[in-house]
Amino acid sequence: MDFDVVVIGGGVGGLASAIRSAELGKKVAIVERDVIGGECVNRACIPSKTLIDAVKLVSRTRKSPWIKANASIDYEILNQHKNKSIEAIRNNLLENLRKHNITVIAGEGKVNEHGEVQVGEKTITFDNLVIATGSSPISLADFPLNGRNVLDPWTAMNLPSLPNSIVIVGGGVAGVELATLFRALGKEVTILELMPQLLPGFDKDIASETKKRLEENGVKIYLQAKSKIVDSKDKVKFSVSLPSSSETVEGDLAVITIGRKANNDNLGLNNLKVETDQRGYIKVDGRTRTSNSRVYAVGDCAGMPLSATKAWKQGIVAGDNIGGKDSVMPKYIPISIFADLEIGLVGKSLDDVKKEGVEATEVKVEMREIPRAWTVNETEGFLKVVVDKEGKILGAHMIGEGATEIINTMALAMEGNLTMKELYKVSFSHPTLTEVISEVAQRFYHGELY
Repeated sequence: MDFDVVVIGGGVGGLASAIRSAELGKKVAIVERDVIGGECVNRACIPSKTLIDAVKLVSRTRKSPWIKANASIDYEILNQHKNKSIEAIRNNLLENLRKHNITVIAGEGKVNEHGEVQVGEKTITFDNLVIATGSSPISLADFPLNGRNVLDPWTAMNLPSLPNSIVIVGGGVAGVELATLFRALGKEVTILELMPQLLPGFDKDIASETKKRLEENGVKIYLQAKSKIVDSKDKVKFSVSLPSSSETVEGDLAVITIGRKANNDNLGLNNLKVETDQRGYIKVDGRTRTSNSRVYAVGDCAGMPLSATKAWKQGIVAGDNIGGKDSVMPKYIPISIFADLEIGLVGKSLDDVKKEGVEATEVKVEMREIPRAWTVNETEGFLKVVVDKEGKILGAHMIGEGATEIINTMALAMEGNLTMKELYKVSFSHPTLTEVISEVAQRFYHGELY
């Protein structure tokens, strides 16, 4: 064998599996057709959060009358900062690969008819294979991408400059984050969402609060909007059918946040008898193994949810199992949305558990009731925790300052099977935003403290 482990795809899932396998003594190679770090580091997670954090800093300055400054964004310099951040993170990852003697092979990897990895003219043999090929945006019939003024979200976000008016198709995670960014940069922003609520499938109160905040900031939102592009020669024009009317919506740029597919075409999966589902995602078990026990799949190519959070953990689990340490995926994968008001979710909503016939209650604490929220001048939002009659935590849903960090504490509690009684025993330092968790536990048993 040339390598104990070959990883096809150098995104976050592939990197995690490669490094963990190497830590456990395996000889590892990564095959990458583009640049190490994949979509998350180079085009999506890291760039978007760099830009969003910058515009939120300006927004916070503007809403603080005690700060005497005329703050504005220099988008060219901000992009330079974004690119430096990407490069620094990518260089750290490359150094980690070098430290673990992981071979990086440039090119597009496929499985040939002999069950070997083929990269151009080079043939590579392996004991275990990890597929980490990610996903790509697809051009839909009603929203054909043209590389000019109808773009996928990550291409649009990485433009050197932005036009004045932007229409976003899809009000999910990407749509909400990009609306936050573009509006904070002073652009006219419209969201077209087919479903009856923003953030479809999320807690309805979270969705409602997010919609309210975006609209307060000047974003125009159409719900139950069946739309399609009718012209994109100059401006992009949409015909929009609403429940009680029809409208024409237009913008200088359209960003299509719906529609992705796994990058599994032409990989040669059949040569290894690796099964996929009806949507083309690779089927995996809780240990990230495929139908072929020598082959693992991690990240977007292995199905929903399409998130870097899941990809990182799947990569670690794959590396553990390849290295002989039995490891399974966690029950709970938190979701973070970096909107104007941050959003964090893990587990089920009260509506979810009611549909399952589970007797449960919901404990809610408004952020304006937490002292630290006042000191940071951001009192909007809330934390809701779903608890069954035995005190088991079934879900947590937060919108507000610090939500993307606080939700990790709730995920930790849930993964550790902590009950509200056990959470009640924990002391949280004061004054902190995380005290919202202790207040939820306090109210579940005794009543409000703040």
